[in-house]
Amino acid sequence: MTHPSLRFLQGPALAVALLASATCVHAQDRYPSKPIRVIVPFPAGTAPDVMARYWGDRVSRQLQQPVVVENRAGASTIVGTQAVAAAPADGYTLLYTASGTVTINPFVYKKLPYQAQDLVPITRMLSIPLVVSVSSQSPYKTAADLIKDAKARPGSVSYASYGVGTVPHMSMAYFANSAGLKLNHVPYRDGGVTDLIGARVDTAFSPIADVLQHIRSGKIRPLAVSSAHRLESLPQVPTVAEAFPGFEGDSWHGLFALKGTPQAVVDVLGNVSRQIAASDDYRRFLAEQGLVPVGGSAADFVQVIDAESKRWAKVVKDNDITLE
Repeated sequence: MTHPSLRFLQGPALAVALLASATCVHAQDRYPSKPIRVIVPFPAGTAPDVMARYWGDRVSRQLQQPVVVENRAGASTIVGTQAVAAAPADGYTLLYTASGTVTINPFVYKKLPYQAQDLVPITRMLSIPLVVSVSSQSPYKTAADLIKDAKARPGSVSYASYGVGTVPHMSMAYFANSAGLKLNHVPYRDGGVTDLIGARVDTAFSPIADVLQHIRSGKIRPLAVSSAHRLESLPQVPTVAEAFPGFEGDSWHGLFALKGTPQAVVDVLGNVSRQIAASDDYRRFLAEQGLVPVGGSAADFVQVIDAESKRWAKVVKDNDITLE
């Protein structure tokens, strides 16, 4: 049936009007048709913020719409994630976050204002290896040295982290469980790298971007890495898994939409994100910081989240880690 507003038109005039009407509908349906907001639940200048802005710049060029990055830091990413969960599920408010938001927080916190199921995984953009590190002044030359001393002096060997429930804390707790160690946890707001360099804390399981420059300058000695395989950036450093098979403790950055977002919108965002992750420019940019590009499908991302959630849930239970 012809639309009422077109019923008096005939012939060529009707054809032109119908084409204009269809074009208007198509324009309304096209995604994106307005700016995209990306919430980063970390402070400005941190790695997730820097990488989200890199992503946003490339997406803006590809999709021809502005991408606005908004920092909503606080409460171990809970503040920013809650803001996304309260937004419309239309693909115009997205979350760019690190792994703890969905694989650790649900098990550490007794109550959360969001559920991991509220978020739709789109793409895992990069992996963040962690490094068991000591000061270059440390007597520990290998991970075996660290383990031997920690077993001889239960509770005396100290390690730094960003705080309870962060990936560095969880990974070191996992390492300690694997090796049968009792270590002394010392939380720092900044991860404790300065005290690690000065040997005021014995060790840390630090994100590689925090320590790579200090490893290269000789201030920090790497003992092992959290990844399943040795790293291109530290090829001589063994994995923890070489001593404890199955160990893996990397973190990551990923992009999420809200549950209920149209699948076509999720597909657009996934496709452009995977193009970015596969680009030579992105790989070079990450290599400078020791980070590893990932990309991959949403289904791949879901599998990673499921596997890590089981891993960290066990670490939380084994170590009785809780936060209000």
